[in-house]
Amino acid sequence: MTDPVLIAITDLDGCTEQRLLERWEALASAAAPGTVAIQLRGQHRPARPLLELGRRLRATATAFGQWLIVNDRLDLAVLLEADAAHLGEASVQTHDARRLIGDRPVFRACHDPQAALSSDADAVLLSPVFDARKGRPPLGLAALQRAAAGRARVYALGGVTSENAAACRANGAAGVAAIGAVFGDTNPRALIRALGIAR
Repeated sequence: MTDPVLIAITDLDGCTEQRLLERWEALASAAAPGTVAIQLRGQHRPARPLLELGRRLRATATAFGQWLIVNDRLDLAVLLEADAAHLGEASVQTHDARRLIGDRPVFRACHDPQAALSSDADAVLLSPVFDARKGRPPLGLAALQRAAAGRARVYALGGVTSENAAACRANGAAGVAAIGAVFGDTNPRALIRALGIAR
């Protein structure tokens, strides 16, 4: 598979499961194969319903040739045959994750451009780029550019919209990750068009 250009991160607190599934199918069907990923994130959620949701996300990903990434739950990543795993900054070490998931790519959250340069993950999600989050000020495009100049596969996260997504790519990002721009009130297909990945 090619690297995804858009990573849609699930928000089970702010979005119903039905809306999530509908939006994911709309994205997966509208984007060129291999260009969009769904990241299953279910912090503090029981494993069984998360696995069931993951199976439905996996089915859609397979039907349209897209990615499934599982956040932190490496057991579920294996069971779902996920295409990649995503690790938080406080999660297990990258090499430990690879012992469980094999040669599948490992993505990792990062909030510091310098740390992004030294990460041993296959890709990093750098945040927050545009909007302040959890007490962290926005890093801005200059920080994204510095991180992307020193390594391949840096994704911009944090306030990404259809209006600024192309600027992330122009500043070296492999792609963008988004929650609100996909599962919020805006039309998620606008993001696909802005990134130039329409089917």
